[in-house]
Amino acid sequence: LKEELWKIQEKLECYFGSLVGSNVYITPQGSQGLPPHYDDVEVFILQLEGEKHWRLYKPTVYLAREYNVEPEDKIGNPSHEFILKPGDLLYFPRGTIHQADTPLGISYSTHVTISTYQNNSWGDFLLDAIPGLVFATAKAEVALRRSIPRQMLMQVDVGDSTKKLSSLLRRLADHLENSRELRSSDMKKDFIMHRLPPCLGPDSDTLTPGGKLPKLDSKIRLQFRDHTVITVGPEQESSVSIMKPPSYAWGGSVWWGLGSNRRDTHMMGTEDDATREEGTAQQPQGLRFPLSYLEALKQIWSGSTVHVKELNLTSDEEKENLALSLWTECLIEVI
Repeated sequence: LKEELWKIQEKLECYFGSLVGSNVYITPQGSQGLPPHYDDVEVFILQLEGEKHWRLYKPTVYLAREYNVEPEDKIGNPSHEFILKPGDLLYFPRGTIHQADTPLGISYSTHVTISTYQNNSWGDFLLDAIPGLVFATAKAEVALRRSIPRQMLMQVDVGDSTKKLSSLLRRLADHLENSRELRSSDMKKDFIMHRLPPCLGPDSDTLTPGGKLPKLDSKIRLQFRDHTVITVGPEQESSVSIMKPPSYAWGGSVWWGLGSNRRDTHMMGTEDDATREEGTAQQPQGLRFPLSYLEALKQIWSGSTVHVKELNLTSDEEKENLALSLWTECLIEVI
């Protein structure tokens, strides 16, 4: 089951571009695991064994951002009620109130809950991207560099400043419309750091560079495209990074290098949580290049194959060095 869940979740993470978690529930007859509640994730239920009686209710909070238990007298009658049998699949969106029990006469029920899209809304994206937008716009807009009024931070009511803030927000919107560039940095890093590795099987050897070395006349293509992210963060004024997961281990085989992110503790509380709270969380592994390499990286990213000599870089030496750097990290292969 663990192997199959790994395959399913890894494929779903590639499809959604969001972390995917899973939980297995085994419930004896005549019992119910949880009271009526809603979640902050999109939910897929796959019934494996036995039967499960489900009741769904209209949301009290549409597309909820948090988990919450709802009292029976508040949720009314179910909008949907049914029995899931082995092989049945159920989906319901964030905020859907639900409860489930194993009917009498059924010895037990086993189902797996697969969830995704936690903290993956437009609001979350804006929280991540707006700081970079403000930083970039302030370089061109002197209004954003002017000092705030004297003693403004000491005031209880800052209502007089709302018009000014609204004006500045419109400037940000104008800048975004003109540049058409909104960078998300932390969300990308979090996704690439904590997602599952490619499912190559438990008996695979450590992933190492193989095949021919890339040369100027070589044709290359990106490996594991769905597991690689190109990012230009707000703090990277003159550089572009291509990130990959720091490491993934399965049965002692290390997938991507030196880290400790394991697929068997994927999206579970681990020692990484403690180190993150202490400010020593593991950083994304990857390569950093001058910003002038961005178009060449996009060529490799967007094309099925590309000739090294056709990379959008100034010199042949830069083209070969870029290809060799990516090949060394197992990010490309020579065709």
